[in-house]
Amino acid sequence: MVTVTIVVFDRALAASFIGINDLLYFAGNSYQRYSGQSKPGFQVRLASWDGRPVNVMNGLAITPHCSLQDIDRSDVYLVPTITGDIEATLEQNTHVIQALKKAADQGSLIGGNSAGSFFLAEAGLLDGKKATTQRRLTDLFRERYPLVDLRPEQFLTHDGNILCDAGGSSWFDLGLYLIELFCDHQTAMATAKYFMVDLERSAQLSFSPLVSKKHHGDPIVLNIQNWMETHFREPLTMEQAGEQFGLSSRSLIRRFKLATGGTPLNYLQEVRLDAASRLLIQSKQTVEEITTLVGYSDISSFTRLFKRRTGFPPSHYRTRFKSVGSEH
Repeated sequence: MVTVTIVVFDRALAASFIGINDLLYFAGNSYQRYSGQSKPGFQVRLASWDGRPVNVMNGLAITPHCSLQDIDRSDVYLVPTITGDIEATLEQNTHVIQALKKAADQGSLIGGNSAGSFFLAEAGLLDGKKATTQRRLTDLFRERYPLVDLRPEQFLTHDGNILCDAGGSSWFDLGLYLIELFCDHQTAMATAKYFMVDLERSAQLSFSPLVSKKHHGDPIVLNIQNWMETHFREPLTMEQAGEQFGLSSRSLIRRFKLATGGTPLNYLQEVRLDAASRLLIQSKQTVEEITTLVGYSDISSFTRLFKRRTGFPPSHYRTRFKSVGSEH
């Protein structure tokens, strides 16, 4: 089970943290049912600094589940957007900033929704990293945090253990990204369909469970993974990959498995099937064409592998999820 702590404070935007709470609750229970897990995929907690209710933007008093001080560790921390005066909110919540620093030191994944990214930047967690925030706040953000590689044109950024979204309904993107990261693509797509979220607008976000296999700290393996993700359409062998990075195939396999827990061949297969699932939803190309585009020559082998990964043959997968981007 993945523990998610949503940090709440006065004048936060209730829609963002209540919405992502609902999104993760639905996904976690859905994943539990079809995967046979004994517990839901996510445990979500709303936490204020002292456990007392907070007054959000619309005047409602929200009672959190617990105090931020009482949480020893959480897999994920999420900070909703600031709707009041940003500088005043940061000054009034220095304890939250310190808690985020501690969470980062523990290796937690930390996400900021829209102006919530100011909390992450104030804690120094975005220095030298790609980030995004609400577009109208771009000038203020760059003025306060010149060391951050701000990308306001992106809906969502993921750099190291930090996630940021750009505001508006981008918290949907953030939530779906977490679902695919910690559950799988099937659960993310089913959740998107249930909530009628348009994923076609977010093709640039690269929703992919593969990112979870890049948190290993081996720069050579990371370069190999990036190289595979660029060349996956080609007929690759482990000998070729090893030559590309000055390793024997045996050393490559051993080092890759030590870093990621899996083999390079399995990773390449995941990259290809991940690309195929996107093409099935986002394009009108035939299954035969997609088979070739993602690096397979035998459609029967591709179909078998795809069904093993998603639970559906390619044509059924397209039928089930194609409408996600067209039901509005």
